[in-house]
Amino acid sequence: MKMKSGGLWLAAAMLAVSVTGCSSDKAGPAPEDLDRLKTEISELQKENKFLKEQNEMLKESLVKPVTAEEEGGSAELVNDGNSPAAPDSGNDHKLIVKGTPLVIEGTGEYTVTKTSFGKKISPSNPGSFYTYYEAKEPGTIYLAITLKVKNLAGEAMDAEDVADVEVTYDNKYKYSTFDTMEEKGGEDFAYTSLSEIEPLKNGTLVFLAEVPDEVKSSGKPLYADFSIGGETYRYTIAK
Repeated sequence: MKMKSGGLWLAAAMLAVSVTGCSSDKAGPAPEDLDRLKTEISELQKENKFLKEQNEMLKESLVKPVTAEEEGGSAELVNDGNSPAAPDSGNDHKLIVKGTPLVIEGTGEYTVTKTSFGKKISPSNPGSFYTYYEAKEPGTIYLAITLKVKNLAGEAMDAEDVADVEVTYDNKYKYSTFDTMEEKGGEDFAYTSLSEIEPLKNGTLVFLAEVPDEVKSSGKPLYADFSIGGETYRYTIAK
């Protein structure tokens, strides 16, 4: 475009010089030369106008908004910083599902078998004498998550190293847990720090978090994140 516009000004300058020459040079340019220059200027003006129109059309096409229908997809609203953060649905996490074994080859098989709330948590099949856990703080109860573990490693597995669990309520309130292990077929609880699971044998662990009473019945999101072997798996209790 710059070269074309330059040609227009050059032709105009040549015409001006030629006209000026007419007043000082008696001979002057031949009429056919003037006609030719005028024709060239006219053509350049037309071409320049066409190029300007094309340039404007190009600008418009660059800033034209594209709708979702034109793209053949769906529109998505991105958080502009003024809207509250979207709830953490767990879609970006690996999952562990109640009743479905999570198998990690060479390490173990992990199955969530039960989730319960209670002021007092007892072993599944209490014997004549047994240990139990009771939430002492007023307005709190225990959330208990039972995890059955089969050791697939070639040596004994320390029960206290099976998993770390953190509970999250309403997508923002976090609670740590401690664990205990059933023994004697569920008649009593044993300290995980003193317990092992031998190769190809099963162990039943219970993870407990002391939470406010409202967590049990509010219906708000509630999930537990299990850290096992360097990976995190999300167990959804309430959506």
